Amino acid sequence: MFLFYNVCMELLKPGQKLSISFQKEDKLVEIMCVISEVFEDRLVIELPQYFMRYIEYLDVGCKLTVKVFSKIGTVDFNTIVISSPLEDDFSVELDYNAMKLTPSEEMPVVNAVETLNITMDEERMFKVNTFEIATEYLKFYSDYEFQLNDSFNCELILPKNYGIIRFRGTVIYVDPVYDNEFKISYSNMIEEDRQNLLYYMYLYANDSSD
Repeated sequence: MFLFYNVCMELLKPGQKLSISFQKEDKLVEIMCVISEVFEDRLVIELPQYFMRYIEYLDVGCKLTVKVFSKIGTVDFNTIVISSPLEDDFSVELDYNAMKLTPSEEMPVVNAVETLNITMDEERMFKVNTFEIATEYLKFYSDYEFQLNDSFNCELILPKNYGIIRFRGTVIYVDPVYDNEFKISYSNMIEEDRQNLLYYMYLYANDSSD
C-alpha cells in the first residue's frame, strides 16, 4: 500500500485538473477544479466561480469523491473537506487508504527490454524477448509459431529488482508482415502485480536511465 500511495502522490501536481463529485438529491453533481498545492495529507484546490451554488456540500466535514486526471490514468479517492470555501484556501483531506488508480488510454507505451517466460505445458516452456508493453497488452518476439487465441502462463521479469509480474497471456494478434512478432493480452493478474507494472511503466516513461 505504501508503494501504491507514493505512486499516486507522484501523479498529483499543481495545475492538474480534477473533479469533485457528490450526491445532490437524486443527481450526481460534478465540479471541475484545478489543483493549487499538494501536501502530504491534503490538496488545496482552486474552485470555479459557480461553486457557491453548492456551498452546502463544500463545508467543513463534508464527504466527497475526488477524481484527478493524470497522463497515465485517473486517481480516485474518497475525501472530506477540511477548510471552508469561505476561507482563503479550500482544501480536501486525502484518504490514501481509499485511493485507486484507473489506467487510461493515455498510458505511455514502453519500449520494452524485459524477459518474458512462457509456460504452455511441462514440455513447452519459452524465454522470449519483449519489445513493447502497454496497460492492456504486451508484444514479444519468438521463433515458436504461436497461434491466435493460444493461452499460457507468463512471468514478466522486470529489471532493477522491480519484481516479477505473473499473469495468464492470450495471443490476440499475430503480425502478418513481420515474422515471429506476437501480441498478448493480460488476465489473472493480481492487483498488486498490476500496480507494480503500472509503477514500473511510469518510472520507465519518465526516466531515460531505465
